Amino acid sequence: MEIIQAKSDAFPGAAVFAWWLEMQPASEMAGQPNRRGELAELKRCKTLEDILLVPRFQLLRRILQATGRGHLPSCAAMAGVLAHVKKNQEEHTFASWLGKTGERLGPRVSELRFRRLIRIRSHDELFIDLVRVLHLAGDTAPIVALAKDVYLWSDSTRQRWTFDYYDARGEN
Repeated sequence: MEIIQAKSDAFPGAAVFAWWLEMQPASEMAGQPNRRGELAELKRCKTLEDILLVPRFQLLRRILQATGRGHLPSCAAMAGVLAHVKKNQEEHTFASWLGKTGERLGPRVSELRFRRLIRIRSHDELFIDLVRVLHLAGDTAPIVALAKDVYLWSDSTRQRWTFDYYDARGEN
């Protein structure tokens, strides 16, 4: 009984990654169907309500509901943010990636913008701000970790992101 409970509590990262990967242009080269239209439709969404009407989101929602992760605002925010990720990088957490020095001097995301992001409580606002921040981060993120953090956005997630961001900057 405990083993089944532990499995149902696990975040379905592999399924989320496969959902994201199917929409990427590189998957077409690997013989997969062209899903760029579905990706574009998700990218055009400005609100969580817009995302709910996209068939590609409904596929992800069904996958997540089958694993007990069917909270609609969390699912929609996750889908909307992941649609804007062009490159997966597993080397750093997303928050540490934001704090690392980018092409210009200083962190990829300013401390002020990061503080605004960390103060967000709702998935509606999180979706809008994370899309903006993601573009500043070069449209690059660790897909599975970011998906899980968006889905489980909480005080502990925000605290972990804060530590990761400032540790990456090397500040005391």
